[in-house]
Amino acid sequence: MAILGGLEPGEARTSAEYVGLLRRLKEHSGLTYRQLEERAAERGDVLARSTLADVLRRDVLPRAEVVAALVRACGPEEDVAEWLAARQRLAECERLTGAEMPEASGAGHAPEPEGVPDAARVPGTDRVPETDRAPEGEAAGGGRTRTVPLAPLVALASLGTVALLVVAAVVLLPDGERTGDSKGDGAAGPTPGWSRVRPVGAPTLCLTDGEARVDGDTKTVAVQRPCTEAVPPRTYLQRESDGLYIIKWDHPDHGPGCLTVLDGGPFHGMLEPWPWKACQGGSTAQRFRIERAPGGGTDHWRFRPAQDAEPLCVGIRERAEDPDGSQGSDKAGAVAVAQRCTVQDANGQVFIIEPE
Repeated sequence: MAILGGLEPGEARTSAEYVGLLRRLKEHSGLTYRQLEERAAERGDVLARSTLADVLRRDVLPRAEVVAALVRACGPEEDVAEWLAARQRLAECERLTGAEMPEASGAGHAPEPEGVPDAARVPGTDRVPETDRAPEGEAAGGGRTRTVPLAPLVALASLGTVALLVVAAVVLLPDGERTGDSKGDGAAGPTPGWSRVRPVGAPTLCLTDGEARVDGDTKTVAVQRPCTEAVPPRTYLQRESDGLYIIKWDHPDHGPGCLTVLDGGPFHGMLEPWPWKACQGGSTAQRFRIERAPGGGTDHWRFRPAQDAEPLCVGIRERAEDPDGSQGSDKAGAVAVAQRCTVQDANGQVFIIEPE
């Protein structure tokens, strides 16, 4: 089957090559970002131009729904299946090997545009994420820097690579011993790193930034919006030595910030990405216990603010101006807020956390 523009997504061997083909697809269409957004809407898709611009300037594999919306906006519907099949193949390869497929001879990654957050760094620091550090004995920048899967650890043990043996020991520990929490009072939290957070009650929506309006005042806080519109900012879960987490947002325009539970005022309990440029070291208002949701799946979690003595959980509230509003909502724009933990209608306080 001939693909629009003569492009062959199945020939892409890396995420960078795949995104490069998507850039060429967009260029071949001759459409602006705004026109692509409008054409996607006509076809029932959501393709925010800010999201598309962010996707096409990175070398990271885009989400399937973004690829499908872009391909449909650029050309015939029948091209979508081949683009998605190529994306799935690359995603499976990365998941199984912990690294991208070998690059074709002469292929290289395009330089990261100025102002785009460095995906290899913890936002707001110069540290490399735990899951992206190169194993001891492997030159920096000289190949794989992704998570080393468990199976190769056994084979590499004979090489005497101490760092890999330590990683293997950590992976094999029971969940309760991997949290770094000396209290041992909970199952292991989610893996730190770049993540996507989706409310269980509205799985097509993602936690991101948006505006809440209360008593005529407006503030940027955490809300749920369609996942295709949720980036930027990107979300990074940073696990501290005491087992608590800091939820960092990285925005190409505003820089890094940490979600902070607001105390008092009309926006009480909402989560503000404050300050955008820096995080307050050690602030309890920016630290969360992330616990497995009772009776939920392995990727179902509850966020509990560490600053409060009473059991509070982060949940979704439909109306920002209603402090006693019902929990849970499938509407875009509903705000995230720290509220009393509940057993009844508990899904309104449960989130799916998955790697970005």
